[in-house]
Amino acid sequence: MSTKKIDTHQHFLPKLYVDAVGLDVLRAAMPGGVAPGWSAEAALAMMDENGIDEGILSISSGPAIPDAATLLRRCNDHAAELRSRYQGRFGSFASLPLPDVDAALKEVSYCLDQLKVDGFILFTNYDGKYLGDEHFVPLLDELDRRGTVVFVHPNQPPHDVPSVAPASVLEYPFETTRTATSLVMSGAMSRYRNVRFILSHAGGTLPFLVPRLALSISMMPEVAERVGDTHAAIRSFYFDTALSAGAPALASLAQVAAPDRILFGTDFPFAPTFAIRNFGSVLDAIDVPGVDMTQVYGQNAARLLRR
Repeated sequence: MSTKKIDTHQHFLPKLYVDAVGLDVLRAAMPGGVAPGWSAEAALAMMDENGIDEGILSISSGPAIPDAATLLRRCNDHAAELRSRYQGRFGSFASLPLPDVDAALKEVSYCLDQLKVDGFILFTNYDGKYLGDEHFVPLLDELDRRGTVVFVHPNQPPHDVPSVAPASVLEYPFETTRTATSLVMSGAMSRYRNVRFILSHAGGTLPFLVPRLALSISMMPEVAERVGDTHAAIRSFYFDTALSAGAPALASLAQVAAPDRILFGTDFPFAPTFAIRNFGSVLDAIDVPGVDMTQVYGQNAARLLRR
């Protein structure tokens, strides 16, 4: 079994993407209002400092993009170039031009057959449709047929964000919870058993809400029939540790997640290097039953990504 340390939640910001979406969008995603910088050299320096052998690159959530199919194809090609240039250091979760399902299906074929990507990043909602929505059935059918890894990342909710805190602080974990719930309640977790879904940030608030969710589903006969065993459906998710390195979060996660489905993640560069260092020291010292850091740091991801 691989002893590599693999970061499954690492973003990249190629210049072509930054130029297309604008710095204002990136600033808005940060609690401090300062856009993160990114370069391959900075990513490798962060990885070397923290003993990370490989980072799986993905484009983080952003706005609706004009001619998304063209831009995201260029981003996916760029990630492939980075994988080739820095062999063994980077993998790739490719981007799809959703909500256009037909264009997304074309990109799935290209990315799997030509680029040999590790999987795909999907955002929690597109135009207010969460991933359990019927709109995504043709895409999920194909991802299931291809036995694909899907990294689920939060994005802006389809409603006004209360002024309590920036969206990334509270709404992003809630968005992950919403889309995971939509996948469970739609029956997608039992229907698409060949899709390996990774939930960002320890599943948002999902682990804490599992008892409430299971009770609610049991009170809705048609939903309960689709879902089957709610706890089993939730245990079929993978979860990453990005921005969640702490005993309270991991203890809650360990109650609902299978030990071999917890993955290491940093959220670089949206998580600054000092935060990654601090979270790393917490993870190194963590003592939570059901959380085996040897598995979390690399073995689980190596198995999932066939390293």
